[in-house]
Amino acid sequence: MRKNLGVMILSMLAIALLILLFSIFIFYETEKNFVRSYTKAICDGSNFCEDYEISCDGNKLVRLNPTGFAVQFPKDWIDERKKETIQKLC
Repeated sequence: MRKNLGVMILSMLAIALLILLFSIFIFYETEKNFVRSYTKAICDGSNFCEDYEISCDGNKLVRLNPTGFAVQFPKDWIDERKKETIQKLC
């Protein structure tokens, strides 16, 4: 009787471990294929900045859609964002 109980407990633990490992695998695969979206102002040389919705799959650009919002800054305006932030899309 005790032997059967021990086998049953070990079997349940093995099944729980397999479920946990499978869940972790699914989580990481989902994260890897997760498309994220955000908005960002993209400015040209004349300080005209337009807001875009940017969708990325990891580091790959999926979609770049203008939101319809834009602003024209004065000639002496300086974009205070870091150069990397300005240039990087994903």
